Amino acid sequence: MGKVILIRHGESELNVKGVYYGILNPGLTEKGREQAKKTREILKGINYNKIYCSDLKRAVHTAEIVNVKELELLIDEELRELNFGIFEGHTYEELLEKYPNELEKSRENWEDYNYVTGESVIELQKRAVNFINKKVNLDENTVLVTHWGIINTILSHYFSNGLDAYWKFSVKNAGVVIIEFSEGYPILKGLNIGG
Repeated sequence: MGKVILIRHGESELNVKGVYYGILNPGLTEKGREQAKKTREILKGINYNKIYCSDLKRAVHTAEIVNVKELELLIDEELRELNFGIFEGHTYEELLEKYPNELEKSRENWEDYNYVTGESVIELQKRAVNFINKKVNLDENTVLVTHWGIINTILSHYFSNGLDAYWKFSVKNAGVVIIEFSEGYPILKGLNIGG
């Protein structure tokens, strides 16, 4: 019986600005570093065999702080956030003005819409699930320090049909989600621990 321990990165500089961003690469705010330190305390009580993280700074910095066992960080771009393409770096209000048609398409068909030069949520989910299938041993405890989109696509994959539950989980910055696998069967053991 193993666990996948999903940790969302701490608050970043662009979380504060309220813009769309996935592959943009801001660092953590002071609050984000403090959130990660609290999550480190939680991880002291959880045994883990490996720790992976997204290659984006906000996830790497969070992983460096929470990695209480000081294991080698396995940095992997497969754990990156959704690529928002032409939406990257813009507020909702700016998008209403600059890309109103694309914004409407993204609302009407959010699962398949690829954000023009970006990727769709379906593509994100395939990437996240493929990562687990290829690289995570479900008989061990593995930490993944990553992003809201990755975490929610994984949760939706295991606990609903495809993307049915994508919008139904609210994972806070530096929040911990634990999925335990019993003979391959997923059980949600914790949501937003510490977040």
